[in-house]
Amino acid sequence: MKEFEENDNQLVTEFKESVDTHTNKFYDAEEYEIIIEELISAFDFEYLDIAISKALEIYHQNVAFHLYKVKTHILKFELDIAEEELNRIEQDFEPTPEFYMEKVYLSNILNRNEDNIKLLKKALQIAPGEPDIHFLIGFELVKKKQFSEAIEHVKFALQKDITFEEQLSIFSFVFEEEKWHQQALEFYSALTEEFPFAGAAWFGLGLSYSWQDRYEDSIEAYKLALTCDNEIATANFNIGNSYFEMKQYAKAIEYYVEAHRLDKADFHSLSNIADCYNLMGKNKKALEFYRKTLDINPNHNEAIIGVAGILQKENKVDEARIFIEKAFANSPQDMDLLFQSLMFYAEEEQFETLTNLINLTLNQLEQFDDFFKYLAHFCVSNEFYEIGYYLFDFYNIEIEESAKPDMMNYYLAAFCFMTNRIEEGKEPFSIALLEDYDAHYEFLALSPVLETYDEIIYLIQQYQP
Repeated sequence: MKEFEENDNQLVTEFKESVDTHTNKFYDAEEYEIIIEELISAFDFEYLDIAISKALEIYHQNVAFHLYKVKTHILKFELDIAEEELNRIEQDFEPTPEFYMEKVYLSNILNRNEDNIKLLKKALQIAPGEPDIHFLIGFELVKKKQFSEAIEHVKFALQKDITFEEQLSIFSFVFEEEKWHQQALEFYSALTEEFPFAGAAWFGLGLSYSWQDRYEDSIEAYKLALTCDNEIATANFNIGNSYFEMKQYAKAIEYYVEAHRLDKADFHSLSNIADCYNLMGKNKKALEFYRKTLDINPNHNEAIIGVAGILQKENKVDEARIFIEKAFANSPQDMDLLFQSLMFYAEEEQFETLTNLINLTLNQLEQFDDFFKYLAHFCVSNEFYEIGYYLFDFYNIEIEESAKPDMMNYYLAAFCFMTNRIEEGKEPFSIALLEDYDAHYEFLALSPVLETYDEIIYLIQQYQP
């Protein structure tokens, strides 16, 4: 295999040299396919366009090179051109399995996938034993919730070519996004029964158990994945996560350490080790690993907040704030870090420093609507009601009227009510209802507590158009 890879690389190098030196060099169709595939893998569009153009000059009737052209347009997100090219191919050539598969890839990007299964079944009529088609049909059927038929196609693909297990993670993304946790469990259980040495199938089963909070079962599945391939760093990481959820922090550390050993660039494992030591009350060890995390990724928010939290626990609050402010200066557009830092600025005397940090972020933004929406929801979900009140009261006055978010008076009113400043909250709420009555539904969605105030319900009824 290594020898083949070296030969392919040599072929690409020779091709590039011939282009650079304007030397005419002949390549047969198979060699051009190798060159083009390698250039696609490297996203080397400059030479890729030249390779496809030269191949088409000689092998114009070879549909594969026309499809490479489509693939290149898709990779460049030139989707309209890709679609036009596919339509030309459909007119000029007999359809091939690769043609139908390329149509499916494009339709997924364009979110027009209602005909995908029909297209792939046409491809199967031409090449019924092609595992690529079966695997792709399996994926499309899962998206349509046709799980039993999907599993048969995936099994067929794996029987023909077990390396398809490396792509099984695409199914996990769908199962997780749609929250089809039980279906995922059944899907991966069926695969592990038929392919007990497929590590990726056991890994998928481990994920499925973890989504259902079945952490012990999850750990067993991940360990079986490791027996198939003991170099799967993510399996060790996920075992660590399962032990973490079970509050077995010493065991979690053991697996995070192994995950980091396999991938030295993995700062998440180091941060999680620090979290474990933090929860075990071992502040010195926690600080050590948070700092190791920041050595790899200086902008990792969890580690920044972790360090600040330990300094706060040790009554070094000023040091904690200085640490946060230095980190924030490096990435003032990082809203996540800003919001997580709010707890360190709860005292009134820190309000000016907090608004200075917020202003650094606002200066990076063209419009403020999303920022204040996220800020309002973050303060509510973390019960930072007092901080929320002071911030929205301040910025409701500070921001120019033309730049002020449409929901600003609603947000201020919400925090007035939630901090028992009911009389004060009536005025901004009344203004908000006059300006945009329908937006009160978004206001109420901030917290179920808001609907319990008689004053809010009364004003909503009074201002109803």
